[in-house]
Amino acid sequence: MVPELSPRVLGVDEFAFRKGRTYGTILVDVEAGQVVDVLPDRTSETLAAWLRHHPGAEIICRDRASAYTRAIKEAAPDAVEVADRWHLLQNLAAALEKTCHQHRACLRKRADEETGRIREAPPPIQLPVHELPRTQIIERTRHRYTDVQDDVVMLERVPDRRSAGRRLFPAPGLSPHMTVGEA
Repeated sequence: MVPELSPRVLGVDEFAFRKGRTYGTILVDVEAGQVVDVLPDRTSETLAAWLRHHPGAEIICRDRASAYTRAIKEAAPDAVEVADRWHLLQNLAAALEKTCHQHRACLRKRADEETGRIREAPPPIQLPVHELPRTQIIERTRHRYTDVQDDVVMLERVPDRRSAGRRLFPAPGLSPHMTVGEA
């Protein structure tokens, strides 16, 4: 039986059949962007057996799983191992975060020095006030705003909160500007 050839650039990654319980391995022809095979688990023995049965992979793009490393070294020792983009960026982000954390004191000091050198911002430019058109809803909103501002001024002047409350929340049937005694 002649073994099938592996793609020249083989992608190897794990996936979950059932998250937290059962995982498999997906093999992808990276150049063609097609799934080549799905393995029932993520053990080094299963991948090594597949690689022996499908020789020819020159480059194997994989994640950081040690089982995959062992399988590749055992069954495809001449293949070049590379990290896939996602794991490469994950490793870079972790290294950057670690470095920034280790040097946070000197980074903060440098940032403080730089902000001290920055000239004060120029005064803000005064733009002309945009006049809204005189529509019914805008006029009603302006009127309500004026009423609220009048009530705030009244509340600041009235020492007795009860009388202020009666003015703001009169009994049903009364005008907001009438008191109970005027009815």
